[in-house]
Amino acid sequence: MNQRCLTVREHQNVLRQPFGPLPVDAYHAFFRHLSALPANALTPIHDGLRTGSYCGLISAGGWTLEILPKIYDQAGDAPDRGLLIRMLETCFDIPLWQGDPADSDDADLLSILVRTFLHEASDQMRLGWIKSYVTFTDQLTRPRGRLKVQEQLRKGRADGHTLHCEFDELTVDNEHNQFVKAALQVASSIVPIGSSYAMSVRRLSASLDQVAEIRASKNLQGPPPTQRLTRRYDRLLLLSSWLLRALGPDVHGGTSTGLSLLFDMNRLFQDYVGHSLDAVIQKHPLRGRLNLTRERPVKHLVADGDLNMRFQLRPDFCIWIDDTLVAIFDTKWKRLQPLEVNAAVAQADLYQLLAYAHTYNCKQLMLIYPHAQPLNQWENVNFRFAPFNSTSIVLSIETFDLANPESSADRVIAVVSE
Repeated sequence: MNQRCLTVREHQNVLRQPFGPLPVDAYHAFFRHLSALPANALTPIHDGLRTGSYCGLISAGGWTLEILPKIYDQAGDAPDRGLLIRMLETCFDIPLWQGDPADSDDADLLSILVRTFLHEASDQMRLGWIKSYVTFTDQLTRPRGRLKVQEQLRKGRADGHTLHCEFDELTVDNEHNQFVKAALQVASSIVPIGSSYAMSVRRLSASLDQVAEIRASKNLQGPPPTQRLTRRYDRLLLLSSWLLRALGPDVHGGTSTGLSLLFDMNRLFQDYVGHSLDAVIQKHPLRGRLNLTRERPVKHLVADGDLNMRFQLRPDFCIWIDDTLVAIFDTKWKRLQPLEVNAAVAQADLYQLLAYAHTYNCKQLMLIYPHAQPLNQWENVNFRFAPFNSTSIVLSIETFDLANPESSADRVIAVVSE
């Protein structure tokens, strides 16, 4: 759908032409946009750019850079894109992939986002656009709502034949539909002319004809809040905000403005593992006693001479049985290297887990890494901290298969409940 989209991987050097695939005008557009991106999401190198640990979309100067996870060493983008889509679906509770992933190798993330937005918007249109009461002020020949006495007196005889009224009207022209319409205008700029998606855009645009347009600066401030009566818009507003962040007004037209929709893969992996663990615990025989807390409780490693707490600790996950802490898990979005010493487990990560064990008085620790094909024959490692006896603190190294999260979460929880 998007002909000016380049697909790369995280932690990859993207060289500009003639040394690489990055056109010179795209390089300059992205380079001007660097200061607006998260730190180290995209950094300049000699003759190009280098991606960091963020995945998603960066748009600038009419170009879009699609950054995928570096999980599989396979030809084609579909496997890595499919895993990113699955992680986003799970963490945000939103179906992103429309159609068969096996047939979607040519569909970049932006195309999938637009397709899903149009699908969700069409569903909401069939249910009926949300109406809400909006306050209007107008000059009427008949009284309606509240008469604005001060305005009436100020105008005097000049407008004596009209009444200055303030009234509430139930209308589709509200902030929620205005936000959706802004995203629809973005989608319309990139769907192929004559396609079924273009037809969806025309139908949606016609149904939102009475909805006012809002300023581009307001589009990017985030979706309006929802309440009980507007809760069914949650998914649509989330998709709208993603689309506006990824490709806002005028960006595709070639201006110097740039936007991005980036996900910190360290955080996304942590959330993905957490959702999977929650789902497994709900089915576990000890579900009435087993509990998972995320980044809680917060403690401090040391105190200074005045007993001021220093160096805050916040483990990714704590596993409890009743009120007893039985294990601490920490996720690491890094690829283990089975042929290297200690499989490339960082020494600093062991120090971090040892600090957790000491501060939280916990004997069972685990580091969780994403699973990759080279690890199929690798046996997971267990470390034992000194003193090396039955009371030692034990650290397990586990891998988490992104394509089979339930089985991986079962294996992780089994280590604790043995």
